[in-house]
Amino acid sequence: MEELACVRCMSSKFRNPNLVFSFNICGHTMCANCIEVAFVKGSGPCPKCLIPLRRNGFKLQQFEDASVDVEVETRKRVLLDYNKTEDDFDNIDDYNDYLVEIEDIIYNLVKNINVAETRERIELYKKQNKDIIMRNRMKLKREEQALDELIEEEKMHSQYKRDEILRDEAEQRNKKLRVDAELIDSLACSNSDAKDIVNTYVHKKEEIPVLKPKSISKPPINFTKFSTGVKFNQPSLSIQIKEGPLFKYEPVSHQLNGPSCPEISQLESLGYLKYIREENPQEIAGGFLIKTSCLHYIQECVSALYERKTGKV
Repeated sequence: MEELACVRCMSSKFRNPNLVFSFNICGHTMCANCIEVAFVKGSGPCPKCLIPLRRNGFKLQQFEDASVDVEVETRKRVLLDYNKTEDDFDNIDDYNDYLVEIEDIIYNLVKNINVAETRERIELYKKQNKDIIMRNRMKLKREEQALDELIEEEKMHSQYKRDEILRDEAEQRNKKLRVDAELIDSLACSNSDAKDIVNTYVHKKEEIPVLKPKSISKPPINFTKFSTGVKFNQPSLSIQIKEGPLFKYEPVSHQLNGPSCPEISQLESLGYLKYIREENPQEIAGGFLIKTSCLHYIQECVSALYERKTGKV
């Protein structure tokens, strides 16, 4: 793998482990010092590919390969406008074609293929679907806000439970400390037997109730629903099972149009199994029986022996 280095000063993490790299839309990596020097006026060309860049367009590199960061940022920008869902299409094929179009646009922007035509294509799409884009953005914003509020509520609920447990533990600890203090005072001031005094206060300690986990009821959730359409506070749907008539076994009747076949219990006595191998334990465990297969073969052989051809189609 190629060593990660700045395209201007060629400094690398191997030489300076504390070096911080940033990337721009072109995908080339630069260190923080070179960005300060090369873009002192706020904009300038990339030292390697000469693409015009802006200083505020640089972002910290998260992956070892800068192209991955570029693809992630490009995908975020494209999906901000290409935000249609399956509900916006008449059928699944149109939605799949829409997803393929998105991937083509992202690939062209990341690989610098027909960038000008791709950007014109995006602008045309934004003009034609302005209302849908704004509607889906507002919908996504509301769902994200509702989800953030739900997460915050869960955190507050968990914190409240932890505080309640800590208060109960502190209260129980204080009760034990008060019993210990009373024991010391009794031993110091009483003329009774020390063993009896200690036993008395041991029983008092044992009478202190043991903490039990409390079930704290959660307040109702007032949010709408996830992006999938499932409501936050929607209970699981009960499945209604309709009971039908019980199964009743009826033996299968075969119309062979031929001579009658022997019963399965007569196959061995009539000599049909004389030249057929026996089933192995694995076949028996799987439910395979030689007698059944042999009976099927006999039925196939005698079937349609008495059938007459009429010549009609």
